[in-house]
Amino acid sequence: MTVQRGSAEPVPSVHQLKVGLEGTRPPVWRRLVVPSDVTLGSLHDVIQVAFGWDDMHLHAFEDRLGGRYAPPGDLDLPVFDEEEAVLGEVLPGVGDRMEYAYDFGDDWLHRITVEAVRPARDGEGEYAVCAGGRRAMPDAEDIGGVWGLADLLERYADGERPSGTVVRDGGQEWVEYDGLRDEVLAGLHEHGFDPAAFDPAELTTALAQVPLRRAAGTRKKRRKGRGGRGERQVPPGMYRCECGELHPVPGGAGLFVQDDGPAEELSLSDVLGAVDLRPPAVRLPGEAELARSVREVPAFMAAVRLGRWCGGGRELTPKGLLRPKLARQAVDEAELWRVDPGEWGDAGERAARLAKVRSAGDMEPLELPWEWALNCGFVEVEGGRARAGDELPDEGDDAALLAAWQGAMAGAAVELSLSFPSLDGLLGGLPPLRELTDEAPPLVFLMLLAAYGLPDGEWLDVADYLAGGMEGLPEGPARRLVWALLADQYDDTAGALELFGAAERESHEAPVGDAAIPLLLDGLGGLGGEYETPPLGRFRLTALGRSGVRTLLVAAGVPAPVVGSLDGADARELLAALGSYRSEADAEAEVAGWLAARSVVDAAVQVVDACDGTEPPDALRRLQAPRVLAAVLQADRGGRAEGVLRKAAVSKVTGCSHAAASMLRRIGESAEGEEAWGLEWMLVDGALPFARRGEEDLRTRLLEGTEDGRRPLDQVAERADDLWRAGHPHAGEVLGALADAVKPVDKALAKRLRKAAFKAGSAQ
Repeated sequence: MTVQRGSAEPVPSVHQLKVGLEGTRPPVWRRLVVPSDVTLGSLHDVIQVAFGWDDMHLHAFEDRLGGRYAPPGDLDLPVFDEEEAVLGEVLPGVGDRMEYAYDFGDDWLHRITVEAVRPARDGEGEYAVCAGGRRAMPDAEDIGGVWGLADLLERYADGERPSGTVVRDGGQEWVEYDGLRDEVLAGLHEHGFDPAAFDPAELTTALAQVPLRRAAGTRKKRRKGRGGRGERQVPPGMYRCECGELHPVPGGAGLFVQDDGPAEELSLSDVLGAVDLRPPAVRLPGEAELARSVREVPAFMAAVRLGRWCGGGRELTPKGLLRPKLARQAVDEAELWRVDPGEWGDAGERAARLAKVRSAGDMEPLELPWEWALNCGFVEVEGGRARAGDELPDEGDDAALLAAWQGAMAGAAVELSLSFPSLDGLLGGLPPLRELTDEAPPLVFLMLLAAYGLPDGEWLDVADYLAGGMEGLPEGPARRLVWALLADQYDDTAGALELFGAAERESHEAPVGDAAIPLLLDGLGGLGGEYETPPLGRFRLTALGRSGVRTLLVAAGVPAPVVGSLDGADARELLAALGSYRSEADAEAEVAGWLAARSVVDAAVQVVDACDGTEPPDALRRLQAPRVLAAVLQADRGGRAEGVLRKAAVSKVTGCSHAAASMLRRIGESAEGEEAWGLEWMLVDGALPFARRGEEDLRTRLLEGTEDGRRPLDQVAERADDLWRAGHPHAGEVLGALADAVKPVDKALAKRLRKAAFKAGSAQ
């Protein structure tokens, strides 16, 4: 952000902020002067130093309109990227406020208020400056939030000195305390902490070491359909209501866009959560090959060339179109005719045809590249001129070109496949139809996800898929009308993805205009009459299309592994991904590559550490741990990995100790005490995710065969009477679900499991 001084050049400005830690008595606050053009991610770094935090936990900003800003992927919530949000744009004026939350366990809440916005003085703006503040902050990480801080300072003021235990080991000596607060309290006494003392100059010296990240140019222009002038883009899963605030999209009142909401009201995260999506690991070509495929997409590359052609600026008419002479030049010089070379490839014929066109709006070779260039941000329009946009990639940069294509394709896929045809005009006057569409799932989007998971070369039968998704809708004319609307939506989506080089169709007939209109005209009074939708044929994603859908999934926080890509991943990511591998050979190769990148001891420690937790996602990771640990033990030549397992087995860390003890039992080592029930604990654990999904899923899991012919059901039967002894926190729930699931198969086993469930409940 800059401040204007008459007709002079804009000069940099600074924001003076008061940042107060909410809930503290007496109040703790800092007055900070920072450049107006820093990103919120950079402001996060400044606040961390200003309050003595160690940046060990998650954080988020939230403005007064409900917009959240955080690192993408950190939170299971829709957010703006804090590195693309500029302080001076989020908080442009005096009195503007927002909140900054740090550590969602302790919930440290900071209120940020703009006290002044002014031109930067000489020497200002290179780093943040502290211009005032009150009260010093002790080391407060993980002490329980403001209540823990108040307790700590009260004990310190009372002169309480905790007693510690002297520990000696290997010639070294240190003191251990009963809890973190005691340890921090002892440190305050040791260093003579003065809670009333605060030195702005000392903090300024520390802030001088914090590098600032500035906004890259001015705020990017909003793409078509993404908000008007002066509006911030609405993040996925949010919408801006008439009050001007951002709100989460409701997930239970129907999954389709409503007329009284904005164009992108549907929550992608709600859809993905509702279908409990676990996409399989897929194979993708390398970046260079995918980029070569992008260069073979005529419409996309025409939009890129058009952006480059616009360069520093091309003059527009008052209607926002290129002037006719410039439009003709663009068709030739940017080779826009390559979108349809059969129609426009002959230079002489092209020149003659274009000479007769009097408006750029009627110049067919320009139409699609111009629309795509604007929507993708390759061209920006301002002040009567079209210029190269901020999103324009370098054609020679494989990574940049591929990323631009993936972002554009993912955006188009979501917009088309989640936005059910608008129920206006004739359609809007049919309340029964409105009720049907409100209850229908987003089938075209779910079809894309199904196509993503297909093995290479296989096709999806579109009519069968859509019919299966409509099973809950009653038979009759209204159902046929919904079918017609879905046919139109599918045709629009698949057609756009074909233009992107992302999809292929076979044996389909496009609906004639709006397929629903002839159906309505045929039987408007009672939605009667006969209508048959055209054949929809088969559909599949190309490798390039699969990469685009994967980009969408990853951005939404859905694990979407690529075979051969996890060598540098941490163990949690590896374990979470392995269950999605279609081929055992692929999974084994992935594990081998992961092990080759680290020592056996490091691998064993990482895998055991990744087994913590008691909820279904934790259990799904632990289901894959034996596979990786078996490979670790096989690669171990000195018994060091077994030593890691022995230590972990007696650590009493929930999940970790049980996974380690279970593995030791598998290789024939005995165990004592609680760890002796590690294998039973893991059996309960392994059933938990499937029990939460329902009886049918759990029964299917129990009856699945393995390479050695043993089913999970056989393992449960062997230990049914002892499963409750493992002390699993969800034992009662899981054993009861197991009893229900096996009753149709084995009533005697169901009775044993019911008895074990009762014992588990009594033991808790």
